[in-house]
Amino acid sequence: MKLQFEYVNIPKNNYFEYLVEEHLNPIAKKFPVVIGAHVFFKVKNKSQHLDNVCKIELNTMESRIYAVAEEASIEMAIAKTSIALESKLKDTGKKD
Repeated sequence: MKLQFEYVNIPKNNYFEYLVEEHLNPIAKKFPVVIGAHVFFKVKNKSQHLDNVCKIELNTMESRIYAVAEEASIEMAIAKTSIALESKLKDTGKKD
Protein backbone atom coordinates (compact mmCIF):
# COMPACT_ATOMS: atom_id res chain seq x y z
CA MET A 1 0.00 0.00 0.00
CA LYS A 2 1.34 3.39 -1.01
CA LEU A 3 1.20 6.11 1.65
CA GLN A 4 1.58 9.87 1.17
CA PHE A 5 1.90 12.29 4.09
CA GLU A 6 1.25 16.02 4.35
CA TYR A 7 1.88 18.27 7.34
CA VAL A 8 0.25 21.63 8.13
CA ASN A 9 1.57 23.73 11.03
CA ILE A 10 3.55 20.73 12.25
CA PRO A 11 7.01 19.41 11.32
CA LYS A 12 7.44 16.05 9.61
CA ASN A 13 7.34 13.30 12.20
CA ASN A 14 8.49 9.74 11.47
CA TYR A 15 6.77 8.44 14.61
CA PHE A 16 3.36 9.63 13.36
CA GLU A 17 4.01 7.98 10.01
CA TYR A 18 4.96 4.76 11.78
CA LEU A 19 1.71 4.87 13.80
CA VAL A 20 -0.35 5.34 10.65
CA GLU A 21 1.34 2.33 9.05
CA GLU A 22 0.68 0.26 12.17
CA HIS A 23 -3.02 1.14 11.98
CA LEU A 24 -3.51 0.94 8.21
CA ASN A 25 -1.52 -2.18 7.31
CA PRO A 26 -3.96 -4.55 9.08
CA ILE A 27 -6.86 -2.75 7.39
CA ALA A 28 -5.22 -3.15 3.98
CA LYS A 29 -4.70 -6.87 4.65
CA LYS A 30 -8.31 -7.29 5.73
CA PHE A 31 -9.65 -5.25 2.78
CA PRO A 32 -7.49 -6.00 -0.30
CA VAL A 33 -9.30 -3.32 -2.35
CA VAL A 34 -7.32 -0.68 -0.43
CA ILE A 35 -4.39 0.39 -2.60
CA GLY A 36 -3.12 3.53 -0.91
CA ALA A 37 -3.73 6.40 1.44
CA HIS A 38 -3.17 10.13 1.65
CA VAL A 39 -2.63 11.25 5.24
CA PHE A 40 -2.90 14.84 6.49
CA PHE A 41 -1.65 16.00 9.87
CA LYS A 42 -2.55 19.47 11.09
CA VAL A 43 -2.29 21.44 14.30
CA LYS A 44 -4.81 24.27 14.42
CA ASN A 45 -2.87 26.27 17.04
CA LYS A 46 -6.04 27.36 18.78
CA SER A 47 -6.75 27.50 22.47
CA GLN A 48 -9.04 24.48 22.15
CA HIS A 49 -7.99 21.12 23.51
CA LEU A 50 -8.99 19.32 20.31
CA ASP A 51 -6.67 21.06 17.88
CA ASN A 52 -4.72 18.06 16.54
CA VAL A 53 -6.16 16.80 13.27
CA CYS A 54 -5.60 13.61 11.31
CA LYS A 55 -7.40 13.12 8.01
CA ILE A 56 -6.91 9.95 6.01
CA GLU A 57 -8.20 9.36 2.50
CA LEU A 58 -8.08 5.70 1.54
CA ASN A 59 -7.81 4.94 -2.15
CA THR A 60 -9.58 1.76 -3.12
CA MET A 61 -9.94 0.10 -6.49
CA GLU A 62 -13.45 1.55 -6.71
CA SER A 63 -13.50 4.85 -4.81
CA ARG A 64 -12.04 7.01 -2.07
CA ILE A 65 -13.06 6.76 1.55
CA TYR A 66 -12.02 9.30 4.13
CA ALA A 67 -12.29 10.07 7.82
CA VAL A 68 -11.19 12.99 9.96
CA ALA A 69 -10.59 13.23 13.70
CA GLU A 70 -9.75 16.19 15.91
CA GLU A 71 -8.30 15.14 19.24
CA ALA A 72 -6.06 16.24 22.10
CA SER A 73 -3.10 14.47 20.45
CA ILE A 74 -2.12 13.34 16.98
CA GLU A 75 -1.80 9.78 18.28
CA MET A 76 -5.43 9.79 19.44
CA ALA A 77 -6.55 11.33 16.14
CA ILE A 78 -4.73 8.61 14.16
CA ALA A 79 -6.41 5.86 16.20
CA LYS A 80 -9.88 7.39 15.90
CA THR A 81 -9.49 7.98 12.16
CA SER A 82 -8.35 4.42 11.45
CA ILE A 83 -11.26 2.98 13.45
CA ALA A 84 -13.69 5.13 11.45
CA LEU A 85 -12.14 4.01 8.15
CA GLU A 86 -12.37 0.34 9.04
CA SER A 87 -16.00 0.82 10.00
CA LYS A 88 -16.74 2.57 6.70
CA LEU A 89 -15.07 -0.24 4.76
CA LYS A 90 -17.19 -2.82 6.61
CA ASP A 91 -20.35 -0.80 5.95
CA THR A 92 -19.66 -0.59 2.23
CA GLY A 93 -19.04 -4.33 1.97
CA LYS A 94 -15.53 -4.03 0.52
CA LYS A 95 -14.23 -7.10 2.32
CA ASP A 96 -13.33 -10.22 0.32
